Amino acid sequence: MEKVQHLTRSAIRRASTIEMPQQARQNLQNLFINFCLILICLLLICIIVMLL
Repeated sequence: MEKVQHLTRSAIRRASTIEMPQQARQNLQNLFINFCLILICLLLICIIVMLL
């Protein structure tokens, strides 16, 4: 268990040091926002269908 935690910590540290281009970060944020919006819309549609 200790080894797994150590590996996880070092992996996170390594991932955080990787420099991401601003454009890539922006694209990722937009993708995440779109994904969330689609999920919310699907949830709303499900609720409306259940209520009818």
